[in-house]
Amino acid sequence: MQKTLYICTLLLLYAPFVWSQTCCTAGAPTSTSLEVNSNANNAFSVQLGYEYKSINLLIDNNQRIENDPRSRAGQNVSLKTDYILNDKWSFSAFIPLVYQTRSTFSESQNSLGLGDLSLVTQYALYSGETNNVSLSFGAKLPTAHTNHRGSSQILLSPDMQSGSGSMDYLFRVAYQRSQFLSPNLTGFSSLVYRKNGVNDSFGATDSFEGRRFGFGDELNLILGFSYLHVESSGFFVPDLSLKIRHAEANIEQEVTAPNSGGFWFSVPVGFSFVPAEHISIRVFSEIPVYQDLEGLQISNNFTAGVQFQYSFKKRNTN
Repeated sequence: MQKTLYICTLLLLYAPFVWSQTCCTAGAPTSTSLEVNSNANNAFSVQLGYEYKSINLLIDNNQRIENDPRSRAGQNVSLKTDYILNDKWSFSAFIPLVYQTRSTFSESQNSLGLGDLSLVTQYALYSGETNNVSLSFGAKLPTAHTNHRGSSQILLSPDMQSGSGSMDYLFRVAYQRSQFLSPNLTGFSSLVYRKNGVNDSFGATDSFEGRRFGFGDELNLILGFSYLHVESSGFFVPDLSLKIRHAEANIEQEVTAPNSGGFWFSVPVGFSFVPAEHISIRVFSEIPVYQDLEGLQISNNFTAGVQFQYSFKKRNTN
C-alpha cells in the first residue's frame, strides 16, 4: 500500500502544470512537455491533452481596458510520450495541434496546424524518501507552419502562427517535498527558463526574403501544494499553485518591439483522479490575478483543459 501511494504521489505531483502562453507567443504552451513522470524503470507513458484559452483581457501596463472590440481564443490538442530509462534518466517528446481564432470589426481570422515538436531529457538529481530534485533540458524544433494567411491573403501576425519558426531551448529545475506538514500533503516548486531563438525569414516569399522576428525569453516560477486523498475507487489529488511569469520584449528586425513583455501573476488549479495505477485523468484551469505589462497588450482571461495519461512497463523478455 505504501509503495502504491508513493507511485501515485509521484505520478500526480509531476503532472504537467500548464504554462499558458498569451497571444504574444505562437503555438501551444511548451512547458507541458517539461516534466517526465518517473514512477517506474524501463516504462512508457502516453498523454493526450486538450486546452482552451480565452485571450480577451486588454491591458495597458497594469490597467484593464474595457470594451475591447476584438475577440481571441486558442485551442490545442497535444500528444506527449515519455520513456523512463531508469531511476535517473527520462526522455519525452511533445507535439500539439493548434487552432487559433481572432475577430475584429473588419475581419475574422483563424489558423490550424501542427505546432513545433519539443524534445526533453530529465535527470533526477536527488531522490530521497520525502525530497526530490530534478533537472530538465530540451529544445523546441521549428517544425510547424509559420506562413498562415487570413481570408484576405494577408500574412497573419507571428502570434497567430502554429509555431515560432525558431529553435528554442528549455531549462527547468524542480523540487518536491512529500509529507509536508501532513502525511498526504506535498509541496512543489519549479523554475523554468525558455531561451527563444529568432526566425530570420518570417513571411518569406519568392520575392521577399522575410523579416527577422523573435519572441522574448521567458522565466516562470511555480509554487504550490497537492493533497493525496485515498478512496476505494482510486486516488484523488487536488492541487493549487501560484505562477509568476516574466517575458522579455519581442525582437523585430534588430530592435525590441513595443507592446510586448512584462510580468504575469496567475493561479493554476487542478484535480486528478487515478482509478488504476497505470491510468490518470486530470482537469485544470488557470485564472489571471495581476499583470504588469510593457505597453498595450491582450492577455489570457481564462484557461482550462483536461489530460489523460496511460502508463505501461516494458516487459522483460530475458
